[in-house]
Amino acid sequence: MRPDRRVLPFLLLALASQAAPAPARAQTGNRFLPPVATLHRARSRDYHVRHIRLEFRIDPLQHSAAGVVTHTLAPLRDGLREIVFDAGDNLKILACAIDGRETPSLHKAGKLTLLLNLPLPKGEEHAVEIRYEMPGGSTRGGPNGSQGFRWIDLRPDSPGRRRHFWTQGETDGNHYWFPCYDAPNDKCTSETIVTVPEDWQVIGNGAEGPVTRDPKGHTRTFRWSMAKPASTYLISLVGGELDVKRGKWGSVPLLYAVPRGKGELIEGSFGHTPDMLTFFSKTFGIDYPWAKYAQCAVSDFPGGMENVSATTLGLRSLTDKRGDTRGIKFLTSHELAHQWFGDLVTCSEWGDIWLHESFATFGEMLYAEHWGGRERYDEERESSLHTYLDGAAVHPHALSTPVYPTDMEMFDASHSYSKGGLVLHMLRRELGDAELFQSLHRFLADHAYANVETSDLVRAIAEETGRNLAPFFDQWVFKPGHPIIQLSWRYDTGSGVTVTHVTQTQHFSEGVNPYSLPLTIGLVRPDSPEPVQRVQVMVNASDQEFRIPGPPPTAVLFDPDHDLLLDRTAPVWSDTERRAVLRCAPSVVDRLAAARQLAPVRSAIAPETAELFAQAAEHEAGQEVARFELSAIGESKANGARSVVRGLAEKAAPLVRAAAIGALTRLPRDDRDFAMIRRAAASDSEPYSVVEAAIRGVARWDLKGGLQALRHQLQAHSVDDVLGQAVVSALQAANSDVSAELLL
Repeated sequence: MRPDRRVLPFLLLALASQAAPAPARAQTGNRFLPPVATLHRARSRDYHVRHIRLEFRIDPLQHSAAGVVTHTLAPLRDGLREIVFDAGDNLKILACAIDGRETPSLHKAGKLTLLLNLPLPKGEEHAVEIRYEMPGGSTRGGPNGSQGFRWIDLRPDSPGRRRHFWTQGETDGNHYWFPCYDAPNDKCTSETIVTVPEDWQVIGNGAEGPVTRDPKGHTRTFRWSMAKPASTYLISLVGGELDVKRGKWGSVPLLYAVPRGKGELIEGSFGHTPDMLTFFSKTFGIDYPWAKYAQCAVSDFPGGMENVSATTLGLRSLTDKRGDTRGIKFLTSHELAHQWFGDLVTCSEWGDIWLHESFATFGEMLYAEHWGGRERYDEERESSLHTYLDGAAVHPHALSTPVYPTDMEMFDASHSYSKGGLVLHMLRRELGDAELFQSLHRFLADHAYANVETSDLVRAIAEETGRNLAPFFDQWVFKPGHPIIQLSWRYDTGSGVTVTHVTQTQHFSEGVNPYSLPLTIGLVRPDSPEPVQRVQVMVNASDQEFRIPGPPPTAVLFDPDHDLLLDRTAPVWSDTERRAVLRCAPSVVDRLAAARQLAPVRSAIAPETAELFAQAAEHEAGQEVARFELSAIGESKANGARSVVRGLAEKAAPLVRAAAIGALTRLPRDDRDFAMIRRAAASDSEPYSVVEAAIRGVARWDLKGGLQALRHQLQAHSVDDVLGQAVVSALQAANSDVSAELLL
C-alpha cells in the first residue's frame, strides 16, 4: 500500500538542500515504546483455509449486499470442536452449514463461532458455508471508511462523479464485507461471483470467467478466479459505472478501469504498465506471477493498494498524456512491485511489513532510475531520507519489530517505506547489483505463495552469496535510529595530506553506537582527469581522523553519491567550493545545494554567476537543479544567457522547458521569443506544464498580443481544467483592463 503523497520528491529535495540536521536528543512520547507499544506475534491458527468461494449480490439503491461464502478448510490438529471466523458486527449472519449440514453459530464482538456436534480430525477437508447480509444505510465501509466495503455515490458538488464501490482489506478490513480468517499468515485460492446492475462492471482477483446476463432482473454476473494462493486481506472487488480498457503483456491480460467518463486518462496514466512489468520481471528474476493485472482507479481512495492481480488506486493521481506523469509512475510502480513483495511472498505478522513496503518503495526508486536516469533515483532517495528523518525525530523504531502500538501504525511513511527503501539501497551498494538481485530471486523463489519473516531474507542472501549479513541487518533493520554525523576537512600543506574529521553524535539509546559505515570521501579537483577522486574509509568509532595524501582539493564531498542513511551537518561551502561542487559533484543533491548557496537571493546574483548557471543548466541532467538555475537567471534578468535559455525553452524536458519559458519572459521582450511562447500558449498538444508557463509568459510580456491564445485555453479541454485555471491566474496577476473581458 502507498499513502497519497501529493508532494513530489523535487519539492522535498529543494527543501532538503537547506535543511539542518535534527539535533541528537532523547525521544519522548514515542508510541513504539511500552506501555503504548505491546508485543505482537503471528496469530495462532486452528485450521488452514484452502479455498474461498464467494457469491455476492449487490443492491446499490439500498446500499446493501447478500453473500454466500464457502470456505474449504482443513483442521491443523485433531479434535477441533469449533471454527472461528472474523466477521464484522455490521454483518447479519443468516445461516451456517458444514458439508451441507446446518450448524449452530454465535456472532459476537467481531467473531463468528461455529459450534460443532462432532470433533473434526486433523487434515480432513470440509466445506463451511455461511449465508449473510451486509445491511444498507451507510456509504462508509470499515473503520473510518478506509477498510471494508465503500460505496461511492453521486454528489451535487461533483458532476463527473459516478456510482461505484471498492473494498479495502489491509490490514484486517475484509471481514467487514465477508466472514473469513482475516490475518496475513494463511493463504488460499479464491473465486468471486458478483451480481450487479446490468450496466456495471466488476473487477476481482485472478482470471476472468464468463459474464452472464439476467434480462428479467436487469443484472450481470461477473466471475473471477484465483488459482494461486494469497492472503485473504488481498481479496478485493471494484465495481460500478466504469470505463474499462484492455491490453496484454505477452499472454497476460491487462485491464485498466476508471469511473465512466474518465477513459481519456487511461493511456496517460497506465501506458507505461507493459514496460514496468518487463522491468520488474527481469529485475526480480521471476516473471509476473499472476493470471492478469488490473489497475482500478476509484474515488475517495487514499493512495494505492496492491490487491493481488488487481491494484486499487486513488482517482486523483490520474492524468492524460499531456500531464506530468511522474506522480502516477511512482504510485503504479510501487503497487506493481508489491505483486512480488507483499503478494507472492507475504509477511507472517505486521511487524515485518517492511518486507512489503520497503521493497515496494525500493521498486519505485529502481523504476525511477530506469525511466529517468540516476538523477531521478537520487531525487527519490533524497525525498525518502527527509521523510524518514522527520518521522525518526518523533517515533524511532526498528524496521522489523514485534513491539508496536497497532497494525496500521507499522505503515508509517518514515520507517516502513522511506527508511526501508534507503536500507535496501545500502544493501545494493554492499552486495552489488548482481548479488543483490540474485539473492532477491532466491528469496522469492524459495518462498513463493508462502509467508516469510526477515530471517528468511537473511538466509536467502547467505545461501546465494555465501555472505553473512547478520551484522548489517542487526544495525539497520533490527535496531532503531541512524548515525548523526559531523564532518570537516582541512589541507595540511606541510605533510601534503587532506585531513578529514568524522564524528558520530547520536545517542546510544537511539540505536547502534557507533555505527559501522563504509564512508566514501570525494576529493574534488575540477581540472584534473579525475574530477572527483573517491577514497573509501571505514567509520567505526565516535571520533575519527583520516589523512589522505595528494595535492590540495578544491572541495571535499563526504559520501559524494549520498549512499548512506545519515543525518549530516549541512555543508556551508566557500564561493570557490560551491562552483567546484556545482561543476563536478556526482549527486544532484550536492549540485542543488551548491546552486542554492550561490543564489541565496536570486535577484542579486552576479552576471558571472548567471553565466555559470546558464552553462550548468545546458548540460544538467537533474531537472530540479536546472529549474532552480533557470529561475535564478530569470530573477536576475541576465540577458546574456538568453541563447541558452531559449534553447532549453525549445528542446528540453517539459518541466525544464517550462522553467526556461518562465526565465525567458523575465528578460526584455523579444519578438522571436514572444512568437514561440505565444504558439506554446495556444497549443492543444504541448505538455500542460509548458502551456501553463507560456500562458503566464504572454500575460507578463504582452497581454493584448497574447489575448487570443488565452481565450482559446479558457474554452479548451484539459484535465481538471488546469489550463483554464492558469489563464485566470495569469489574468489576475496582470492586473490590466485588458483582462476584464475574459475574466467576466
